[in-house]
Amino acid sequence: MKNRYFLLITLSVALVAFVTAKDEPTVELTKKAISLDFYDGTLSWFEFSKPISEQATLVGIHGTPGGWSAWSDIGEQTGISPYRLIAIDRPGWGQSLNKTDDVIPNLNDQADIIAMALEDEKLSRPVILIAHSWGGPVALNLAARHGELVDGLVLLASPADPVWMQPRWYHKAAKWKVVQLVIGKSMTRSNVEMLALEDELKKLQSKLSSITQPTIIMQGKKDFLVAPENAFYLQKELSNAQVKLMYDMKGNHFIPFNKPEEVITSINWVYQQTLTQQAGNL
Repeated sequence: MKNRYFLLITLSVALVAFVTAKDEPTVELTKKAISLDFYDGTLSWFEFSKPISEQATLVGIHGTPGGWSAWSDIGEQTGISPYRLIAIDRPGWGQSLNKTDDVIPNLNDQADIIAMALEDEKLSRPVILIAHSWGGPVALNLAARHGELVDGLVLLASPADPVWMQPRWYHKAAKWKVVQLVIGKSMTRSNVEMLALEDELKKLQSKLSSITQPTIIMQGKKDFLVAPENAFYLQKELSNAQVKLMYDMKGNHFIPFNKPEEVITSINWVYQQTLTQQAGNL
């Protein structure tokens, strides 16, 4: 039974890699040099066709493993046209690599690298983070540590509760060199992030109440990679933010790929809440 489950997980992640590697739309690459004590390399993103009327900026933060093209399906939707979509390669992935080629499993480090790259950009406000899976806690940490850069959040199948994100047996098994030879470099790098996630979420827990940006949480009941309990946990812990939960009884983990129109609907909701919030602050 365990071998079957491990095979199911492997095939699911392979599906993500396949979808990510499909024919890519025309995009523009931006690379920024980042020099910090813990990171000496680049932060890169790919930008989809710029809108005629730029109402807001979307920053896509992918999961693990993954890359910028996790947002290709959303970038191809007609409903995305009012927004500027920046799809980043998270630090340690794609073309956002440290000179030492290290994985960056620390949420603070991930958030600080992304913030440094974006803070000098002329981003149309509001800025809305859209984040999938492992990218969710990165987005949450970015909103907590660099709130001046973030106006709203769209979280898709996001891990959050350390109780439900403890390493599973196959994560521990993937520490063995012989297993790494089988699963390959990408999955081995991903496993480093997954092994660190429980402790990183414990550190994030105390910051969640400081987040005030309007947030929408999309979660599928049939998600076997990120348990639905994570969504309920976030709904409770984001006590000072306006939060909306979209819970799909038939949905799975791969929301950016199989529910792009619903993601656009969520983005529109967050956008409207940011306008309401801004009007109230005048």
